[in-house]
Amino acid sequence: MKTLKCSLLVGLLILMTASQALAANFNQPSLSAETLLGNLAQAKKTNRIVGGVTLTVLGIGTGALVSTIDSDDYNNKEDADTAKTAGYILAGIMTGGGLITLVLPSEAENHYRDVKLIDDPRARENAAYGSLVFLAEKAKNERMMSGAVSAGMAFYYLFAADPVYYYDGTPSDYNTYCGLGFAAGAVSSLFIQSVEEKMLEQYERGYAADEGQRRSSLRMG
Repeated sequence: MKTLKCSLLVGLLILMTASQALAANFNQPSLSAETLLGNLAQAKKTNRIVGGVTLTVLGIGTGALVSTIDSDDYNNKEDADTAKTAGYILAGIMTGGGLITLVLPSEAENHYRDVKLIDDPRARENAAYGSLVFLAEKAKNERMMSGAVSAGMAFYYLFAADPVYYYDGTPSDYNTYCGLGFAAGAVSSLFIQSVEEKMLEQYERGYAADEGQRRSSLRMG
């Protein structure tokens, strides 16, 4: 059971890292804040749909798998019933979480929807920029907090956790694997920018380039 939990945690950390790396592929220069916010909203919607469908399917699959658990030579009826109950609860949480993810739009989608309701182009662009700043700062804070928590967990598993042994008394590498998994998550969170931060950085880089070109044109004129 401990090995399964550790594998799930490491898998989630890998998925988080891959999601950040894939979402960072926005390198078109000199796009407006409104366009970049729209790109961000679309990326978040795609991730939300994929994640929601995946979680829902996994929940349904887990429920179907749990339903096959029965008492045998290794598990008595009481143990089997306990495992089924826990499995059904987990399946329900996964399925419910997946459905909620599919139904509720992300914060970026809500911001973009509100920005599109503004009629004045200049006000709409200013509002879009404000949304990019807000989302980037929030994502950075969450990234730093996640990195700090992962770093703490890595330190615990690598240096402070009690040793884990197999049934035959042989030392297990459980703590090492978990520690390395959390360490990888900490590095990812602390040093890989979120897509929100990259969007804001791209806008500010393009804005600075455009300003430089305008100033150069004025000097030449």
